[in-house]
Amino acid sequence: MSSKLDMAYVDKQIHDSNDTHLWMAVMDRAVRDLVALEKFRREDSQVLEDPVFRYDYRTLKKWFYSHSMEPGSFNWICSLVNIDSSWALARLEERLEIDITKKPHQDQKEKNAATPRAVAA
Repeated sequence: MSSKLDMAYVDKQIHDSNDTHLWMAVMDRAVRDLVALEKFRREDSQVLEDPVFRYDYRTLKKWFYSHSMEPGSFNWICSLVNIDSSWALARLEERLEIDITKKPHQDQKEKNAATPRAVAA
């Protein structure tokens, strides 16, 4: 009887672990998609005229900002992986500001401008 209990416990652990990894992958894909869509939107304002892009962009943003706790929703995944959804949204907004508004070459220009240059005598 003890072996049946141990086996049920092991099965549950494996199942929970796989579910958690699956939903973390879903969250990761959603973040990557939103970052990419936001980048396209900021680089080309005419992309919003494309109905497919507009639908994908709005649907994904609604998913992140929804208050739903249905399985598969943003808040539900956050609770599954023990992440505060408000904190996660704040980090996502920070990431969008960092990754989208600053281009890599701008960072280098800012570093160069801040570095004092030696004056030839």
